[in-house]
Amino acid sequence: MIIIPAIDIIGGRCVRLSQGDYNKIQEYSSDPVQQAIFFEKEGAKYLHVVDLEGAKAGNPANFEVIRRIKQSTNLTVQCGGGIRDEATISNYLLAGINYIILGSIIFKNPEFVKNALKKYGSERFIASLDFEDGFLKLSGWQESTKISVKEGIVHIKNLGFQRLIYTDIKTDGMLKGHNFEAASYIRRLFDGFLISSGGISSKDDILRLKDIGTDAVIIGKALYTGHISLKEVINI
Repeated sequence: MIIIPAIDIIGGRCVRLSQGDYNKIQEYSSDPVQQAIFFEKEGAKYLHVVDLEGAKAGNPANFEVIRRIKQSTNLTVQCGGGIRDEATISNYLLAGINYIILGSIIFKNPEFVKNALKKYGSERFIASLDFEDGFLKLSGWQESTKISVKEGIVHIKNLGFQRLIYTDIKTDGMLKGHNFEAASYIRRLFDGFLISSGGISSKDDILRLKDIGTDAVIIGKALYTGHISLKEVINI
């Protein structure tokens, strides 16, 4: 089980949302680079970074901050948010980002995604599956669809992704626990490297996901509020 702390960025600052609501923004640090350095000092080896403005707008808004995070640490960085063209993919890879997270573009332009995985190697990409009440949401969780979780995973597998992050939007940022039923369901459907995200707020949540067979967990707000000690759960 890999523990992956999360940094979400708006306006160059480290923030968290509740249920993906851009009207419910809470700032936790004015310097995401220093936050990443702190996570590394606490024992993290991996980091999950999302450009929230990029996710909403469809193009990167905080590239320079993310580049500095990678340059300033030895963390293995996975990055997403508004990555919807080849130039952006290339720029992030040249900046040293280890994994590129693709979300909306998987469903809006699958041919582009297929070509990107072929050109750069599928091992460099992570699919992001974000859902609410069993159906996928796109464009920074602002756009509803009628695509079911199962249909989304079948599509992702057909494109050749080896890694998948899923998030139940209703649990995200709420500090009320994870959707373990969804975790079990998705684990059965996807046999690649599976990363759980959304509502993870205690050591028990992490251990339960480990029992389900999740390969990694992304922890966000619970680290900033002190519900979870990064150093403690990494040692466990």
